[in-house]
Amino acid sequence: MNYEIVDATIEEKDKLYRLLQYALYDGSQYIDNEINEDCIFEYDWFDNYFNDSDRHAYFIKHNKDYLGMVLVNENHIFNQEGKSVAEFLILPKYRRHHIGKKVAYDIFERFKGDWEVQPMENNPIAYTFWKNIIAEYTNNDYVTKNDGTEDVFIFNNK
Repeated sequence: MNYEIVDATIEEKDKLYRLLQYALYDGSQYIDNEINEDCIFEYDWFDNYFNDSDRHAYFIKHNKDYLGMVLVNENHIFNQEGKSVAEFLILPKYRRHHIGKKVAYDIFERFKGDWEVQPMENNPIAYTFWKNIIAEYTNNDYVTKNDGTEDVFIFNNK
């Protein structure tokens, strides 16, 4: 399936927030993340993706259909600079079609340099996905460090 990675604009902020809710719901089975009194998962840094130059928000689309979304920032645990995948969602209907792999590769290619990817704590599916993607993308030229809670995949694609 063809797709495109599209910048999320301020006018589409609400759409992106709704997609982010699916990602947070998906991950809530692995971490202690509760909905608030308005029945939404809070995400304190969301507005920063529309205000900070070091954050990037993208939709993954096929024609007019939304397949998912990606949030990239510069919040690092081990590196001094570079990029991190903050949130990554491919809607379940589109999983198992290698779209996630292709999108991950495309996002890495947009930003050359140091990368940190920290799969969600206790999520074996996300951990395996990212480990396999990064191993293949880097030809096994990456390191794994633990921050005391979770593993972080670290690589440079310059």
